[in-house]
Amino acid sequence: MRIFVFLSLWGMFTGGVSAQKTLTGLAPVADTKLYYEVEGKGEPVVFIHETALDSRQWNAQWKAFARHFRVIRYDIRGFGQSARARDPHNPSDDLKALLDFLKIEKAHIVGVALGGNVALNFAATHPERVLKIVAADANPDGFTDGTPQLKAVVNKIVDLASHHGWHDEQQDVWLRSPLMRLYAADDKTIINLSEMIADYHGDHFINPRIDPAFGTPTTLDLVSSIRAPTLLLVGEKDEESFHRAADTMVQKIPNVRKAVIKGAGHLSNMDKPKTFNKLVIHFLSTNPMTIK
Repeated sequence: MRIFVFLSLWGMFTGGVSAQKTLTGLAPVADTKLYYEVEGKGEPVVFIHETALDSRQWNAQWKAFARHFRVIRYDIRGFGQSARARDPHNPSDDLKALLDFLKIEKAHIVGVALGGNVALNFAATHPERVLKIVAADANPDGFTDGTPQLKAVVNKIVDLASHHGWHDEQQDVWLRSPLMRLYAADDKTIINLSEMIADYHGDHFINPRIDPAFGTPTTLDLVSSIRAPTLLLVGEKDEESFHRAADTMVQKIPNVRKAVIKGAGHLSNMDKPKTFNKLVIHFLSTNPMTIK
């Protein structure tokens, strides 16, 4: 009886949900190894991070989404705890191999920036593996209407890193760039971002030859073939190029909706996590599958 009462009280305080364990590992895919984490039950949701960051970018989403879905986050080849990149590679192929390794037939794909490009490319090239797509603050390869200011930011960090390596000075320049600026995040998130940048080795800035390569046709050329319901998110304060890219994709993707996250910058999932989580969980949970 005492045990029953204790369990009942525990259920009242925890919502009846037992503590979930996170499965971690290194998946041998293609010619590399990808670090991954899995938690929760339900439809699979894969989170994909931005350049120079890693799967820790999704800390504010992890537990919230695991209450509703089977969540997967991983480090793209060349980032985080995954093997370092040595040659150009297609991250969509790596994602397919990771899903095969985890025996996942179909999944929701959620990505920010570079991760958003991977999500869009994967949806176009492997439509049978996709439930829904969320691409936040994405600049798909093939998009050429970026501002001179954005090009200057990228060129500056590449020039600094290629000549001086990836040390405190270069990391600080990148952290202060419009692409890493956080406008509304709490101190814990700011520390998380700084730690990811400090742990990154700078390989892609030092040697852009090893950048992810999506091939031809470009992702922008392919997005019109995406049939999965697609949500495009843009931080209100994100650099103008990303607003332009989202507006361009709205005209091309058949089943698409765009939303602006007020007060957020380029890393909208970190800047405004509660708003991001609410929008995305609602989108992924809503039936029917179409959103028009």
